[in-house]
Amino acid sequence: MIPYRPLSLIAGFCLLASSACADWVLVQKATADDKTEEVVIHIKGEQTRLDVGKEMSVIAGGADGQMIMLMHQQKMMMRLSADTLKGVMALAGAAFGADQAAAKPVATGMKEKVGTYVCEVFTWTGKMGSGKFWVARDFAGYEALNAAQDKLMQAMGNPASAFAPQASDFPGMVIKSEMQVMGKSNVSELVSAKEEAVDAAIFVLPADYKEMKMPALPGGK
Repeated sequence: MIPYRPLSLIAGFCLLASSACADWVLVQKATADDKTEEVVIHIKGEQTRLDVGKEMSVIAGGADGQMIMLMHQQKMMMRLSADTLKGVMALAGAAFGADQAAAKPVATGMKEKVGTYVCEVFTWTGKMGSGKFWVARDFAGYEALNAAQDKLMQAMGNPASAFAPQASDFPGMVIKSEMQVMGKSNVSELVSAKEEAVDAAIFVLPADYKEMKMPALPGGK
């Protein structure tokens, strides 16, 4: 799921960027700061594209491990290399503490229905915030999606649990999440998820977008 932004949008997107996974199209409804947006995620093999409304898109995947952010209104793009992404995650790990890896979601024993899914309810508390998650065990294909999410996170060396529980921490698919992050409320709900063919053309970068430089990380050169 994509629980919050802006830095966490990068982290949350990394949770869904896949590796060796079938083609999928996921649609989510995300609400933050009283603003609700539709988030669409296309997954094709090692490539993933996330579209947040009509404002921004993020493309990731491939052998180079880079991520590209597209800002549509400004017609600008920004590349984040694999090393830059690892730097961002290293800063997060330093800020929130390595001990956060021990923070795991806890089953409440309660069940609630979200859409067509009967979900088990989990809670989680970390140094960055807390959350409540509705998890569907009977979601077809969740094992492949969860494994792909965690594989990329491990490759990045990211302390994922500093931001939110890892996909493999749940015995199913997270259908809905409610997060309290740094005093802000964020809600994300899965609207649909379909295993279907994704056109490779959506991963081609627009020729008329100008490239902007990634701001230097604290302590960087």
